Amino acid sequence: MPGRHASHRPAAPSPWLRRLGLSVMAVALVGAAGLGVASVLDRGDGECDGELAVTVAADPTIAPVLTDLARTYADTDPRQGDRCVEVDVAASAAAAAVPSFGGAEAPDLWIPKTRAFGPAVDEGLTEQLANVALSPLVVAMPQEAAAAVGGESAETSWAALVQGEGPAIIADPSANDEGIASLVAVRTALGDQVERDQLVQVMTRVSQAAVPTVDDAFAAAAETPAAITATEQSVVAFNRGTSGPRLTALYPAEGTFGFDYPAFAVSGADEDDAARSAATAFVTYLGSAEAQETVREAGFRSPDGTAADGAGVVDGIRPALPELLPAPDPALVTELSRQWAALALDMRMLAVIDVSGSMNEQVNGGATRIELTRDAALEALRLFPPDASVGLWAFSILQDPPNDYVQLVDVGPMNEELDDGTTRQEALVAASESLPSRAEGGTGLYDTALAAFQSMRGSYQAGMVNSVVLLTDGRNEDDPDGIDLDTLLTQLTAQFDPAAPVPIITIGMGPEADMEALQQISAATGTTAYHAEDPSDIQSVFIQAMIERQCRPNC
Repeated sequence: MPGRHASHRPAAPSPWLRRLGLSVMAVALVGAAGLGVASVLDRGDGECDGELAVTVAADPTIAPVLTDLARTYADTDPRQGDRCVEVDVAASAAAAAVPSFGGAEAPDLWIPKTRAFGPAVDEGLTEQLANVALSPLVVAMPQEAAAAVGGESAETSWAALVQGEGPAIIADPSANDEGIASLVAVRTALGDQVERDQLVQVMTRVSQAAVPTVDDAFAAAAETPAAITATEQSVVAFNRGTSGPRLTALYPAEGTFGFDYPAFAVSGADEDDAARSAATAFVTYLGSAEAQETVREAGFRSPDGTAADGAGVVDGIRPALPELLPAPDPALVTELSRQWAALALDMRMLAVIDVSGSMNEQVNGGATRIELTRDAALEALRLFPPDASVGLWAFSILQDPPNDYVQLVDVGPMNEELDDGTTRQEALVAASESLPSRAEGGTGLYDTALAAFQSMRGSYQAGMVNSVVLLTDGRNEDDPDGIDLDTLLTQLTAQFDPAAPVPIITIGMGPEADMEALQQISAATGTTAYHAEDPSDIQSVFIQAMIERQCRPNC
């Protein structure tokens, strides 16, 4: 832009400012050379006493259209007093932008995809000015697959997405708003009555098909008739840019979340009233009829839900705004994020199962305790990802003399092929099914707990959750040569390394379980004990222990 130069307000150089074009800076330096201190800018129909830069950190999905609008806005000759306003838009995910708030490098404006699923923000550092666009979360399928369920007019459901036979792909919820929004939508659709273990099964199935980014989800959908979750606008952009199969957006019958692109004025270390006013003026411009037409042409909706003229089959969406769900409870978002993190962790787990004679006792006249434990173990094996490292021991007095335990399957990746040509997962299934036939003898608890801990400690692998999960229905009944509880606790405390933790997560089953001793054993390794007072609850208790393993040994 000939005749302009950059006269920044006094502050530390901002990374958002450094994104201004080098050509602008070069021209500015040439123009300033002969002007001295009282430099003047020619703005076409008048002169500007310097330039006022307004920096914008915008979600990458909307940054391109905002950049175009910033150029158009410059043609309107925006000013603050005698200074010419220049709007600089930088694409930035919320996780990258938020840490700068309140500091010298804070942007003047922040426009995230949404506040409902992103990082926490100090409310005192932001002021919401308006919403600039809207894009609902949709379920997208290849057109042929969508046609089989009714085409662009069809509805789907969040429950069907994860309970159907076909693959459902979401972007990693730990790094993508679309992914965590999908989890929350599924949880909302299933309702509060869904059992915890059922929810974990659903999340596990989803986790096994998750991909790192939304772009990866689109790539997968292009190669296989999979359903993916994405914003409506991204479906439009994909369809406009592909030469291959197009996608159709389906709208869940239960409603869906809307990404509402709120615009926030942001406080920095050096407050500038002129910059705040200029930022507010730019947001006002974004709400103008001219700007909103540009927003809609890019595949977004206006904040009131209006789509572009002619929106429909060509772009793979429908003009009518779907029912939008209210913003989720932050506590629910946090809970699901934590559960997802637990399922996504690389794990090394040694399961240690009590096969003493008391495990043959029937529960309510039905299955025995060991049969219920077998079923819980088999269900857990279905929940773990194929590359999870799992091993299995069984224990009762003199199970494998002179030891009170026997290794049924060593710890290693479940998908690893063993010497006999089977996989470790197949071996684990077979060993779990054999547990009822082994139930006899007393409970050699303390010796077994120490041996399991030492085994996992000796084979510790950094970068993974290394743990022992020990289940018993009784109390220690070892012979006089075995260690007592005090010795066990002393050994565990001395050998436990917080830098390489191996928690022993204990599960007591039924009323005879020695929960006081189990709690002390778990506490010595930084974790806690669980109690399935009704043995028929063992499956849900076992799964709860699996969910919470990611916060060990600090909870």
